[in-house]
Formats: sequence, structure tokens, C-alpha cells
Amino acid sequence: MQAIHGIDKLPALQSPKIIRMTTPFTSNKSSNQNPILRADDLACVRGDMVLFENLSFDLSQRRCLHVIGANGSGKTSLLRIICGLNSAENGNVIYDGTLLGRSETARAEMAYIGHKDGLKNELTAIENLRFQQRLEGLSDENHLDDCLAQLKILRCADLPAQSLSFGQRRRLAFARLLLSPKRVWVLDEPFTGIDTQGRSLIESICVQHLESDGAIIMTHHQSLDASSISPFKDELILNESGHHE
Repeated sequence: MQAIHGIDKLPALQSPKIIRMTTPFTSNKSSNQNPILRADDLACVRGDMVLFENLSFDLSQRRCLHVIGANGSGKTSLLRIICGLNSAENGNVIYDGTLLGRSETARAEMAYIGHKDGLKNELTAIENLRFQQRLEGLSDENHLDDCLAQLKILRCADLPAQSLSFGQRRRLAFARLLLSPKRVWVLDEPFTGIDTQGRSLIESICVQHLESDGAIIMTHHQSLDASSISPFKDELILNESGHHE
């Protein structure tokens, strides 16, 4: 089956571990021998507020690190540091044995979904995926249909992103993760604004990723104990700072 949507108007292109962080922060490292990603003695400062310090942890394949904490504890800041979008006040992030800032592999193998979906409003759903695919140096029209179908938004293929509901936009953002294999998914509140069916669908996609030797680090304000992700889950609990992120 060949995708025929839209006009091509794009430019060429174990048991869970709990790491409990208290004040003052304490350093806890997992016993993983060959982690994909390691945070070593991280500190984050925003204004005159120390959000966290002396923070160390490992992330290995087939594990989901669930970052928990109140508003202002530094959850989003931590994810952005891990992705290289923000700089830490102190410490290092090491990806596959190489400092994050020097790692071409990390840039190729990490995917981030934040609070904003990063979609281009003027493009249709299929065109947003096509644009992302070209950024990845790929071209497979049939795979675009498959990704939309897996997120159950194939019927929205020719609709402009700006006309989609919040939940549909969230599904479209996740469809981009399926375009090319990324080893580590970094997800900031991935279940916000979606219904029960949408949450179950995204959970199942996360489980498929973990079972395929991927890894996930995510924030989520609710427990994952009752979710299908639970068997893969470790927890990193940040303390409450009393300030909003």
C-alpha cells in the first residue's frame, strides 16, 4: 500500500530500584555494569535556587526511569540536561562511555518529547511525519501510514496539525518516535491531556520499545505501578523545593 496523502511541499531535506533524593541530596548509583546513560554528580541551579545537586544514576536497556517530584523539584530541567538542551551547573552526563557534549551517537540515538509537541501547524499530519523523516535522512511513504495507523490517527492524515485536538497532536508527536529507531526516549509528562484509550496506546508503544532493548526516562505526576510499564520501572524521586520549574 502506498501513502498518497497531502502535497509534497516540504524543503529537501529485575526488581525496580528506587533512588530517593532528599535534602541535602544524596548520590545513589545503580548496580548496572554497562549502562547506556550515566549521570554523574549533577547539579542544577535556576536563579538563586539549587534544584538538585550530587545527583547520580544509571539508565540501562530495557529500563524505564520514572522521575517523580513536586513542581519546582527540577524534573523538566533534568530531562533537558540529559538531552543536552540545558547545561548542568556541575557534573556530567555520559552516553555509551562518552561525555554527552562530545557524543555523536547520543545525538543520533536520543529522542525527546517535551511539553510542546514541536509540530508544524500549517502542515498536515502526514506532512509533519514526512518532514521528520527527511530530517532523519529517510524516505519511506508506506512507513508514514504505518506510524499513523499504529497511533490510530490515520484518518487525520490530511488534516492540518492546527486543526487536531490536543490528544491527536500528542499521538502525532509519538508517531514521530516510530519513524526511525531511537535507543533512548526522553519523555516529559507523556500522558498529559490524553484520554484513557490514548494512554493505554502510548503505554503499549513504550513497552514495545523497552522489549526491543530500548530505554526510557520520563516524568509523570502519577504512579506507574498499575501500568504495563511497571515491570520495567525504576524510580528517581526528587525532593520538593517549593518553587515552580
